Amino acid sequence: MPKTIEQPFDAANIPGPKMAMLLEKGKPVAMAVKKAKHPLLIVGPDITPAMIERVRKFAEKGVTVVATGNAIGKLAQAGINAKYAVLHELAQFLLDPNWKGFDGKGNYDVVLMMGTIYYHGSQMLAAIKNFAPHIRAISIDRYYHPNAAMSFGNLWRKEEDYLALLDEIVSEL
Repeated sequence: MPKTIEQPFDAANIPGPKMAMLLEKGKPVAMAVKKAKHPLLIVGPDITPAMIERVRKFAEKGVTVVATGNAIGKLAQAGINAKYAVLHELAQFLLDPNWKGFDGKGNYDVVLMMGTIYYHGSQMLAAIKNFAPHIRAISIDRYYHPNAAMSFGNLWRKEEDYLALLDEIVSEL
């Protein structure tokens, strides 16, 4: 796999001195999900059919899936049972440590994000980073998100490399 660089996909997205740890392998994400008491996968509208198949595997491994934007229709069409939320409202819920979550079991401790529109996802990750110390936010998107705790590098030109990382995560779960 080609070397990725720790550089925001959007050049204006420079959040300050604390930026996401750059991931070149999927194992650290899998370890974080396995250690989590209550993981959540946020799926946005910028997903491909191949990504949807990986979302299915996360759901089969017990990760709660929430769709934002028109991703709900894509996931429903694929037969994946997902919750629906508006991304910005979901971010507000996640900031509340007393929120009971979609299943009533409490707020989430690890939040994975993929397929969101870049500038929307970036704002959600910034809010979590700065105002929700109870959550570890991890971007498993094709773009480097500096506001996450961990993020893949910019893989937007190489979908096969990106899918291989997602497969590595799911195989470790």
